Amino acid sequence: MMSDAATPPLSLDAVDRRIIRCLLEDATLSNNDLAEKVGLTAAPLSRRLARLYGAGVIRQAVIVDPAAVGLGLQAFAEVTLNRTAPEVGQRFIRAIAAMPEVVECHTVTGDFDFLLKISVKDIADYKRLIWNEFDRLPEIKALRSTIVFDTPKHSLGTLPDW
Repeated sequence: MMSDAATPPLSLDAVDRRIIRCLLEDATLSNNDLAEKVGLTAAPLSRRLARLYGAGVIRQAVIVDPAAVGLGLQAFAEVTLNRTAPEVGQRFIRAIAAMPEVVECHTVTGDFDFLLKISVKDIADYKRLIWNEFDRLPEIKALRSTIVFDTPKHSLGTLPDW
C-alpha cells in the first residue's frame, strides 16, 4: 500500500527511525533482538511496530532472487500510450496487472508514460511477452526496452537524514 499524497506522513521520533534503520539493515531480527538494539522492551517495541505497519510506513515482504528461480532476464520497458486520457491509462494498468512477468509498474513523467520492470526466463520469453501480450494492447503507442545486465546496487528503502 502506497501512502496517499493527501495524508500527512506519520510523525517519526528518533526511536521509530532507529527501528526502521535496524530493519533496513537486517529484517530478520527477532523482536527481542530488535528491542535490544533500539533500547526498548518487547511491549513498547510491539506497539511501535504495530503503529509503523498500520500507518504503512513499513511493510513486510519476501524478496525472491529472480535468477535463483529461473528468471534469468530482467528488463525495463518504457511505454508510451496512444493517448494520456485516464480511461486509457486505467485499461493499460488493468491489462498489465494480469501479467505476472511485470513485477513493477511506475507511472512517470517525461518522454514516456509508464516504466515497467519485467522478469522472464530468457530473451525468447521476453520476445514472447512483447509480441504476444503487449502487442495485443491497443493502448500502447510505443515500447522501448532496456535489458538489465546486473544490479550492483539494490535498496529496499531509505530514510531521509533528519
